[in-house]
Amino acid sequence: MYYAMGKEDLKAEILKIIEENRQGITSTQIRDILMEKGIQFNMVEFREILADLVREGKIKKEPDYEKKKFLFKI
Repeated sequence: MYYAMGKEDLKAEILKIIEENRQGITSTQIRDILMEKGIQFNMVEFREILADLVREGKIKKEPDYEKKKFLFKI
């Protein structure tokens, strides 16, 4: 079953996923978890939410040089 979320609900869900993965998680992993949960979302909005959370200081964006990706952490 798939369902769409409003921006604030999606933001809360993304924050919850990052909190559950304290070692850090990539945007691809966050996206995959949301999709496994059956949550439908727009990829542009998804990226905007991650950027907003970083700007608001709620999460950190750190480079992972081994994976050549950014990790999002609390």
